[in-house]
Amino acid sequence: MSNHIIMMLIPSMYINLIDFFSLNAAEVGLIFGIVSFFFGVGSLPMSFLYNKHGPKKLIVFSQLGILFSALLVSVSNSVLMFSLSSILLGLFASIHHPVSLTLISETFDKNIAKANAFHGVFGSIGVSLGPLISYFSLLYFSWHYAFIITAILNAFLLPLSMKFIPNTEKMDIISLNDFNDKKQNSILSIFFLISFVVGLSFTVFNTFIPSVFNLDFGSNANSIVSAIMLTGFLGQILSGYLGDKFDRIKLLSAVFLLLLPLFISIIFVGKTLIVIVSVLLAIIMYSIQPLINSIIKDITPLRIRSVVFGLNFFLMFGLSGLAAFLGGLIADNYSFKLIFPIFSLLFPVGVLLLYLLNMKRKVEAQC
Repeated sequence: MSNHIIMMLIPSMYINLIDFFSLNAAEVGLIFGIVSFFFGVGSLPMSFLYNKHGPKKLIVFSQLGILFSALLVSVSNSVLMFSLSSILLGLFASIHHPVSLTLISETFDKNIAKANAFHGVFGSIGVSLGPLISYFSLLYFSWHYAFIITAILNAFLLPLSMKFIPNTEKMDIISLNDFNDKKQNSILSIFFLISFVVGLSFTVFNTFIPSVFNLDFGSNANSIVSAIMLTGFLGQILSGYLGDKFDRIKLLSAVFLLLLPLFISIIFVGKTLIVIVSVLLAIIMYSIQPLINSIIKDITPLRIRSVVFGLNFFLMFGLSGLAAFLGGLIADNYSFKLIFPIFSLLFPVGVLLLYLLNMKRKVEAQC
């Protein structure tokens, strides 16, 4: 949950950070893009270390690092210190997803989509808490206090993790020989392109929806965005239920097709409709995560699964940070709202890639 709070802090204070550091939207977008890159890249080594050290040690290490680095961000008053400490925060936060999702896939053989949905519900709560924490920090103190609150939260979660996260049996360390299967690699190559498409769209939604609302609703924007993001748990629950009953690849294709007109509509709608459209976006966007995490279980053996989760997370939240910079450029030259219809072009590409993935799996199943 705390990781998802971290993901939303800079987006929720995007315009405030522009004013505080005297930057433009593209420059804040570049900083967030770099932070997002490290938020993803740190997941790669940890996914390899899962087999050796297990989930408890890695998650406790992550939370200790988040506690320390969030305090560093909170005392930052220069662009350089803010950027470097935020990168450090992103690195420690990146450990969580490949570790926790591998633990879930290892623990739940049946009802995997429901298990991922339950995990995702807490993620949705975290995503909604990010703007809420930012709102109260800006209303009563300053943006620095949002990171202090995040540090305090991790201090509270740390002993709970030490007590309740189970130890798992150690597995042999993964080697490059585990990726010699050409058929498996072909399927994974298509899947990773899908991950990148999902990541770009998530980055656009999470990063720029708060700014769109800031323009329309001013100082009340983050409280509204917080409530909207909370509705994402409905999508998690729905996709968790449907994902255990129907073809997950086809369900994800349907999600992409629903997102296409909603992204396009952002530039055309007024204050009332922007709220309705954003609620639908939150519900549908967050239905993606249980599906894509369950698809990973479908297409990978347990031995390499932590690495695939790590690469998936790197593409979704690391490399896709490019969207934050590109979106900032669009905002500087045109408007925040125009970002969404431009990036809507991702969804037809995603549907095509899912079709190819489905065909590839059918061919491999017949061999």
